[in-house]
Amino acid sequence: MMDIVIVKGAYLRMRPHDDKKNIDQEQDEEKRSYPHENKEHRPDETLTDRDEELNEEDVTIDEDTYEDENIPPEEPPLEYFLNDEPEDEKITKKKKKMKRWQKIGIIFVSFLLVIQGATALFQYLRPEVIDFLATSYELSQNEEVQDWRESVVTMQVEGEGQSSRGTGFFVNEDGLLATNRHVIEDAFQVIATLHDGSAYRGEVVMESEDLDFALVQLETDEPVESLPIATDQSFDTGTDLTIIGNPLTFTGIANEGEIIETGTPTLISAPTYSGNSGSPAINNNGEVIGIIYATRSHDDGRVGLMIPSYEWIEDVYEQK
Repeated sequence: MMDIVIVKGAYLRMRPHDDKKNIDQEQDEEKRSYPHENKEHRPDETLTDRDEELNEEDVTIDEDTYEDENIPPEEPPLEYFLNDEPEDEKITKKKKKMKRWQKIGIIFVSFLLVIQGATALFQYLRPEVIDFLATSYELSQNEEVQDWRESVVTMQVEGEGQSSRGTGFFVNEDGLLATNRHVIEDAFQVIATLHDGSAYRGEVVMESEDLDFALVQLETDEPVESLPIATDQSFDTGTDLTIIGNPLTFTGIANEGEIIETGTPTLISAPTYSGNSGSPAINNNGEVIGIIYATRSHDDGRVGLMIPSYEWIEDVYEQK
């Protein structure tokens, strides 16, 4: 059957009905193949707007599933090719035994640290220690005691395989220190720390084994504050005195007492402990009347021992 198309009475074309249907199908396929070319555009649409729409219609690539054919596949690690071989039974037992001994060692060291800490705590919490710390705090408020403390130093001594700690004090402005012989005995290094925290290396210039007395020279940058020394036996039983030193692990501790018994050594009631060796005993006039060197039991309890100043003042004069 033939279709006749007439426009304003003019004969245009005759084509079979089937041909028209085929043409419409071809146009639809072209629209599907080229969607951008057949898309209608608004009159006010610009080229840039059109490009953006085209980009939005582009197909996105899934990065998770995308694989670049030019990148070679990653090689597995070397451990992948190694076979897990079972450990020898002897080696396994040896490792277990080592771990067991390591645990025992850790427990043992921890036990020692606990014992050491408990011992130190017990030592510091003794009633007499608490008493002398309280007394020291009260004395430290005194201006004279504060001035005397500036002349007292902490002695840190390094010997063969051991170190010790004691006290010393300046006997002249040039840095000459007085202390006990047993404090610096067999020392290859002597360090004196002053009240302001500065430290200086010292050289032993005099030792007396009979008196347990020694003198150490420091090379200080500036003149230091020294304590005057009593030149004669200017004290008797009952004489009040103040000692300043570094007992236990404390520094610059001041305590008070009195003369119990005169002589060499002189017995004093002021409490003394390890670290007090080399501490000056000072009377109310601010003069050093002796140097502390030991402690011992007495009828009145535990007492301190000091070497009177008149026994060693000549040695100081010789070094000046």
